[in-house]
Amino acid sequence: MRNRFTLPENLSLKNLLPAGCQELPKNVAGFASLFDATLTWKDIEWLARLTKLPVLVKGILRSDDALRAVRHGASGIIVSNHGARQLDTTPATILVLPEIVDAVAGAVEVYVDGGIRSGTDVLKAIAYGARAVLVGRPILWGWPSVVKPG
Repeated sequence: MRNRFTLPENLSLKNLLPAGCQELPKNVAGFASLFDATLTWKDIEWLARLTKLPVLVKGILRSDDALRAVRHGASGIIVSNHGARQLDTTPATILVLPEIVDAVAGAVEVYVDGGIRSGTDVLKAIAYGARAVLVGRPILWGWPSVVKPG
């Protein structure tokens, strides 16, 4: 909000539209209104019972939250600080990854994202116990050189 971020006119995120909504908000404050602040760990249990698909919980940065997610039916943990853009001063995922891997002790797979900028970052995360490494921003950086408009 501080940077007055808005979506470029040519971007569309149709899968984020809530029922009955015709158009996505154009700013960060508007996006915040799309999320339900009343969600609890019981909602993870409900979702896990509802589907045969694995339920992954993203945004875990503490071992106690990782254990809580497992107790409530998560099939996997995604250690993520959401690119450190959601809250100032969030810890780097690579720093909290080993503690979370140790805490879940193989009960579920642990994945990581955030701060992954090179192949050596991937190797470090795997060495610390991540089953896989997820990337987003590096893909966006490479996009203009891979896809030519027109």
